[in-house]
Amino acid sequence: MAPALVTVTRMPIVLATAVLAAAAAGGFAQRISGLGFSLIAAPSLALAAGPHDGVALTNLLAIVVALAVFAASAKHLDTAKATVLVPAGLIGVAPGTIAFWLLPAGPLQITVGAVTGLGLAALAIARPVPATPRPLTTAAAGFASGITTAVAGAGGPALTIYAVATGWPQPQFAATGQISYATQAAAALAIKGLPPIPATLIGAAIAAALGGVGTAHLLAHRINAGHARRAAIGIAALAAALTMIHGILS
Repeated sequence: MAPALVTVTRMPIVLATAVLAAAAAGGFAQRISGLGFSLIAAPSLALAAGPHDGVALTNLLAIVVALAVFAASAKHLDTAKATVLVPAGLIGVAPGTIAFWLLPAGPLQITVGAVTGLGLAALAIARPVPATPRPLTTAAAGFASGITTAVAGAGGPALTIYAVATGWPQPQFAATGQISYATQAAAALAIKGLPPIPATLIGAAIAAALGGVGTAHLLAHRINAGHARRAAIGIAALAAALTMIHGILS
């Protein structure tokens, strides 16, 4: 934890700018397309605040963003899938958190970048299959999402791949996914504890994330969701690559 604290002390302006930009961009993408917050924020914050503190901060902000997005889409909640996804995700948080604590900073940073990168690659090739989603596959998606949420802060790819493969309608996926993300992030954060980052910076990051969500809500009717998703994936891919390179060099 010490390296992250030193970073906060030595370059507060640079750190604050990176954290706020990642939080705002992630919140904006999450509101527009139903995913993007963890893909953008996790590798970006891992670079800015160090992998352990960055992932914990991503978990904290993910709770706020997911609940804010859910507030605008609650009517589309798929209760049947939520009753399977949420418990499975909470079970997945346990092994993910163990891996989070066991991995040193360098390997964890590589893991954050790799999880994001592999998730993005899987999203690019995922295609609908002529199959009815079953409770077992739904639970597997929730479990995988819980693991990656805890270890790398990014639980979205597993659920998005499941949604694409099973033809889950976007409104239901967007609403139900938020509940899954929020519960997983809350469980992971409850075990890890709050990151040792100044409260003022955490508060500003929360405000930036909510500002991104609010801005996207106002502009949603003017923005093509497909274009927004591609932009989010591009930003996330760059952040993931830089995170992996930094982890390897360290």
